[in-house]
Amino acid sequence: MASAPQPFMDVLLRYVGSTLLLLATTFVGVFLADLLFSHGLHRKIGGPFRLLLKSAKLPEELSVPLITGLIDSRAEHAIMSSLVKSGALSHREVVCYNLVSLPFGGSRMLIQYTLPVALAGLGLFVGAMYVALSVTGLFIGMAIGIISGKVLLAREQKDIALNGEGQSRKVDVRRSLSKATSMAKSVGIRYVIVVMVLLLLNYLEVFDYLKNLSTPLAKALFVSVEALPIAITYALNSTAAILMAGELIREGVVAWKGALIALFVGRIVFAVISEFPRHSFPFYASMYQPKLALKLTLALMLYTFISAPLLILAVKALPFA
Repeated sequence: MASAPQPFMDVLLRYVGSTLLLLATTFVGVFLADLLFSHGLHRKIGGPFRLLLKSAKLPEELSVPLITGLIDSRAEHAIMSSLVKSGALSHREVVCYNLVSLPFGGSRMLIQYTLPVALAGLGLFVGAMYVALSVTGLFIGMAIGIISGKVLLAREQKDIALNGEGQSRKVDVRRSLSKATSMAKSVGIRYVIVVMVLLLLNYLEVFDYLKNLSTPLAKALFVSVEALPIAITYALNSTAAILMAGELIREGVVAWKGALIALFVGRIVFAVISEFPRHSFPFYASMYQPKLALKLTLALMLYTFISAPLLILAVKALPFA
């Protein structure tokens, strides 16, 4: 019997590793969060974030997933999913929280993954400019979340706890372990289903078809012909796009401003062709019910459609040549 093609096996092994990591972080995140809620430690460690959450009409207890998101986004959303499952949070609250929390987990990802590549590929000045503008974009998302919370959420504040229990309950390690195990099992089943769908789409070459759609979309967004490959590549692989932009700048093919604009246009293209089939929606669908996963993905797309054009305008307005 012939073996499966190597690329397919690579993808399969990658998803197996992602599944195991997701189960581990979900279990640890929910377990630790339940202990924090039980002991009331969120009121002590979440002090600096209370004003931020209050400004968006979000419960102060969400400081726990907010802090967790600084370390691992999977554990953060496992906590949020547990709160939604218990009825402690509404869909609107989760969507608003997801936008408000963008600078926290997003900045960690930028520093850990984007900053080294940007500095190496684009050079110190352009790389630092790109990362600074990207961080600014995250705070634009936070502003959208705060405004949305003020408009869409109820005025009254409420106390929440995992599975709706009161804040005065005693710490019970066995109960926390049971909740963590249950949540990890639920997330694991959903994620396996999502992975099976993604493998099928990959086998049917759906992603190659979407790649062909990106060229006219990028042209419609007024990217120069020279910088067009950067925008198209970003929609498929942001790291490769950054490295490509650096090479084109050094060769004098595009100016650094044109390269940065193409990178931000690439974000728009990515949001259109990749958020649903292979990025945000599969991740959210593994954590939340499909309806909420859809809302979260659409909110991220809206954030991109608002922030990316503003960042493009900021690049054009820079006084540097």
